[in-house]
Amino acid sequence: MKKLFLLAAVIAGFTAITSCGDGTSAKKGDAIEVSIDSLINDASALVGKTVRFEATVDHACMHGGKRLTVFGSEKGKTLKIDGTEDSPNFESSLMGKQVEVIGTVRKVAGEHVADCEEDEGNEVPEVAYVIECIDYKAL
Repeated sequence: MKKLFLLAAVIAGFTAITSCGDGTSAKKGDAIEVSIDSLINDASALVGKTVRFEATVDHACMHGGKRLTVFGSEKGKTLKIDGTEDSPNFESSLMGKQVEVIGTVRKVAGEHVADCEEDEGNEVPEVAYVIECIDYKAL
């Protein structure tokens, strides 16, 4: 009976370890719910944290499908979402639609956010904040 219990415990432990996969689902579950407006206004407070928010897509970069520009309720304020190797490509059909994004807040050099055609001629900040996308879905 002891051996059977020990075997069951080992199997349960092994199952728990292998079901975690690459850790993506754990990151999704640990995401901090934030509003897009608060994120745009003070992303520095969340650097390195995984966040979940909803926003409207202003631009989906057609050069590789790995960049979105989103906005909230404040006119003229936007935030960049960077795709990764593991995240799905952003489709151009997302423009104007609401999306839910889960990602990690990153501090980057200002030039990093000014690489799309729409940004040409705009002033480039010294430091910017982007969201490194873990997952997203159209709402």
